[in-house]
Amino acid sequence: MTVTLDAAQANDLPNELFEAAWQLMAAELAAAKVDAGQRPFTLTFTSNVPFQGGLSGSSALVIAAIRAWSRWYGLPVEPMRAAELAFRVENEVLGIRAGALDRLVQAHDGLLAMNFAKPFSDGAVERLDAELLPPLLLAWHGKLGKSSGDVHAPVFARWQADDPEVRMVVQQLVENANAGRAALERGDRETFLRCMSRNFDLRAQVFPIADADQSLIDLGRELGAGSKFPGSGGAVLFGCRDEAHRVEVESACQQAGHETLRPTVHCAWPRLRAVFLAAGFATRLYPLTEKQAKPLLEVGGKPMLTRIVDQVVRTGAVVDAVVVANGRFHDHFVKWEQSERAPLPMHLVNDGAMTNDTRLGAIRDLALGLEQSPAVARPDGYLVLACDNLFSFDLTQVVDRFRASGSGQLIVRQVPSPVPPGRYSEVMLDGDKVQRFREKPQNPESDLSAIAVYVLPPELPELVQEYLQAGKNPDAPGHFLAWLSARMPLEATRLTGNWLDIGSVEDLEKAQTTFG
Repeated sequence: MTVTLDAAQANDLPNELFEAAWQLMAAELAAAKVDAGQRPFTLTFTSNVPFQGGLSGSSALVIAAIRAWSRWYGLPVEPMRAAELAFRVENEVLGIRAGALDRLVQAHDGLLAMNFAKPFSDGAVERLDAELLPPLLLAWHGKLGKSSGDVHAPVFARWQADDPEVRMVVQQLVENANAGRAALERGDRETFLRCMSRNFDLRAQVFPIADADQSLIDLGRELGAGSKFPGSGGAVLFGCRDEAHRVEVESACQQAGHETLRPTVHCAWPRLRAVFLAAGFATRLYPLTEKQAKPLLEVGGKPMLTRIVDQVVRTGAVVDAVVVANGRFHDHFVKWEQSERAPLPMHLVNDGAMTNDTRLGAIRDLALGLEQSPAVARPDGYLVLACDNLFSFDLTQVVDRFRASGSGQLIVRQVPSPVPPGRYSEVMLDGDKVQRFREKPQNPESDLSAIAVYVLPPELPELVQEYLQAGKNPDAPGHFLAWLSARMPLEATRLTGNWLDIGSVEDLEKAQTTFG
């Protein structure tokens, strides 16, 4: 397969970048046993990043392409892996010297502390609170600079040759970065701005500085702004004391003929961990489930759990997953995990229950799954799903809402009236805000009910432990959601498309028609 690009693009460099990126992405797909030929694509792009403006345009294109291919093929690419691939595109495939910084920032998003000794290893990136930053301003003069590879290659060669000046400057850059972080975290804005300017001064000791770049740096310094390059030259990042100071610096830049932009720093995508609750015994489906776990029953020739995992992967936000199974069928899930399925880092948890009478209950299973999650970075949230719900709803909708608000997300459906007592969870809404959640009330007052798919905040493990330690009902997830709704804001999105809770043989037969 070849990358098909928009013929309207006049510059050959993006084409070379995308073709090189596809070489590496195709290898990732092949390693995951994803047949790229089954989903051909045409890649088109637009960009308003100034060419050779020192604003990381080339790596931005590569990261965007990797994210697009990840979504298109349903192959999650973790941020660290995306950054490493983008680094290899230029350094290995194209032979262009490029650093890790831009790729790490673009892949992880937000305000980061980074360790470049081993830039793509676990723990090399730490997320900081973007609210700590002072008002920032970008300005660029519009004069073409050198390509970043040409700027960095000579200095890197000196580093490799143990040049004492380069080695000393790099050490001082590390010390300055640590001092800047400490100032930022204690709220010492003046020291932080001085560290920004010192970063440029250290850089200028080993890198040549173009006259246009130096003039822009000087303009900011004359006004008391912290001033440094965000890249290899062509643009300058200013740190300002307050909003009035930013307006002053911005006005001066524009009067001098420079373009400006007020950057915002946020996490574009949450990193979610999926928790699949699959430890029930499904006695109502006997004899089908006497020797087979319900989530592994096939619908349309594919296990129900595989179908659900496919939809989770398509959100592009889930980086890994936990499946909680009972002791009786745990081996079945091991075989399923080893077979061909949607590629997603998966951890299987055995809750030890061998019979329906000894089951732990959904909330205890959730606690166990959270406790035994992979020992990697804490996710930004959790996507919790029961594995007997089939649906055609696009989960990206609730992931996007979680990203925007940070509030837990529910999916609600309308129950046909009259709503029977004691059968469904009940959700009362004010707009899209959950005002009340009750689990199977005997006196239903709303026809909205939540399905067992939730996006919940990063403190979920602590909340579940608090709930269980208070002696609350450990069985149906709705009891926990009712308790949670009284403690934090939750939002709801109305279900669109098909949905079935597979609770009987009749439901399974209907699923074969609806989803097969």
